[in-house]
Amino acid sequence: MRERRHGGRILLVTLAALAVGSCFLPIPRAMRPPEAVVSDSAAAEAARQDSTARAEQAAAARRDSILAAEREAARQDSIARAEREAARQDSIARAAARRDSILAAEREAARQDSLEAARRDSLVAAARRDSIASIEAARAAAAAELAQLRESGPVFVAHDEAPRLVWDTEAEAALATTLLPVIRGEGLDPNIAASIWLLVRTDGRVEATAIQTSSGDAAFDAAAVRAARGLLFAPALRGGRVAPVWVLRQISLLMR
Repeated sequence: MRERRHGGRILLVTLAALAVGSCFLPIPRAMRPPEAVVSDSAAAEAARQDSTARAEQAAAARRDSILAAEREAARQDSIARAEREAARQDSIARAAARRDSILAAEREAARQDSLEAARRDSLVAAARRDSIASIEAARAAAAAELAQLRESGPVFVAHDEAPRLVWDTEAEAALATTLLPVIRGEGLDPNIAASIWLLVRTDGRVEATAIQTSSGDAAFDAAAVRAARGLLFAPALRGGRVAPVWVLRQISLLMR
């Protein structure tokens, strides 16, 4: 019994010694613990994490690039909008300048037209005044000359064109209604006539009369003077203007 116990102890000591000694013996590759597997897994994890980090960095870089591109696009768009607005404002300014220029030109043209109209009106008024003054002066001169001729009596006055009798049916009827009753009442020859001086005014009317040669019948002479005063002439011309003159006409029933 004691031997079996002693032998058991020896076996235990031997096994313990073998166990301790095995700790210092080299372990075959096949018998090593799975350190390499653990190392490869860590490296793979590290590689995965590194790849993930690079992917995240690449994604971040892409995001940054996209943001930068968007910011640049926004900047360019803002610049383009600013340029368009500047162009619009410039176009508005040019249009306003053109409008102002056109308005200024129109105002100047209107002013010039007004000045021209005023000058024209002034010239017309001056011409009218001159014309009126000239007419008044001519009338005054004709009136003075007429008064002088009436005062002097029948006298020859030089003229370019003598007065012309305006003869029409009305004048012929007036002459007949004046002379014919006297001729019939006095029983006179229808060819009876009287030579009478007529002072013809510038309007063609007869201003005064003077008998040069009597018809021989006082009643007929008086009727001839009345008929002569009703005659109308185209006035005499002297120097291109009408002028009063004495003209000798034979007044008879058949005169022309």
